[in-house]
Amino acid sequence: MRICYDYQIFATQKYGGISRYFVELASRINQYPETEVRVVSPFYRSKLLHAKTGSIPVRGLHSEILAPRRRTVGTFNAICFYMYSAIYKPDIVHETYYSRHRTSSASAKTVVTVHDTIEELFPEYFPLSKKTIEIRKAVYQRVSHVICISQNTRKDLIRLYDIDPDKVSVVYHGSSLVAPLEQPVRTGPPFFLYVGERASYKNFLGLLRAFAESRLFKTHELVCFGGGRLRAGEYECIDQLGIPRERVRFVSGDDAMLAGHYATAEAFLYPSIYEGFGIPLLEAMQCGCPVLCGDASSIPEVAGDAAMYFNARDTQEIASALQKIVQSPEERLRLIAKGKTRVKQFSWDICAQQTYAVYEKLLAKH
Repeated sequence: MRICYDYQIFATQKYGGISRYFVELASRINQYPETEVRVVSPFYRSKLLHAKTGSIPVRGLHSEILAPRRRTVGTFNAICFYMYSAIYKPDIVHETYYSRHRTSSASAKTVVTVHDTIEELFPEYFPLSKKTIEIRKAVYQRVSHVICISQNTRKDLIRLYDIDPDKVSVVYHGSSLVAPLEQPVRTGPPFFLYVGERASYKNFLGLLRAFAESRLFKTHELVCFGGGRLRAGEYECIDQLGIPRERVRFVSGDDAMLAGHYATAEAFLYPSIYEGFGIPLLEAMQCGCPVLCGDASSIPEVAGDAAMYFNARDTQEIASALQKIVQSPEERLRLIAKGKTRVKQFSWDICAQQTYAVYEKLLAKH
């Protein structure tokens, strides 16, 4: 089987969950017998892909200065990919993002992965959502198959776009994070951990309100890992809530540093109103960090019985969950044990196996 992954996400993201997903997928499927994998991106920015060129055949040149010339580079990549696919004649083209028109030539079966339907469900957060939705509708009509990363995303997608359910499969993500071999020693006060972007539907301001209401800022810190430094509006909210600024800290670093924070946190907090999947849930469970999270969208599907749930729109419920995890060491240990069991159900190896099965089923139809 000849499989091509196109240029789209690798030309736009240096890092990011979607590019990591395709790197993990391609590197594993490339090891399957009688399988040829190619990532074809004549110019690409992805450092994640560049780091894996020893295990993934990449047709392209790594460059970190593409952003100012994105449109020109995109056109060049599109033309080159179309020509390459005409010569290589792949059986499967897995498109790495949304393109109104087919990115490959010839008769290859095309697959696209849908990570969420956030722009469709919350257009107030996305000014360009109408244009995005039009493009996605065209994609879903023309591709051979759609992979969703959760049952919840599949359900939303079928409802929103009236897609034939037989055309849509579910393949869960895995986690790339490696838990520390030994339990790190925490330095400083106990802390709750928040990971990643903090805007809009991520509900970070709601978390701040709950942190203030719980009064736990007197004994604990709230550490924000990644997602950029705290912004003026966030500091304004912190000041208005009466939380000392030093009790809400921003840190960033590599995966090893992130794993160390998971392993030493009082709990991982995931107050998001909506997620297509939620890889940080797996990361926390893998590193022995109890999970406190919202009860909406795909989050319960991923976390299962290994989390303490709250209504993410209810400040009091979040505050109560924070207080409960601090006051109950037994519950904390129970969640850690449940998490270590739960996370075994998700891996990139399983993701690759199930994705390859989708490819095989597509080719068997004709």
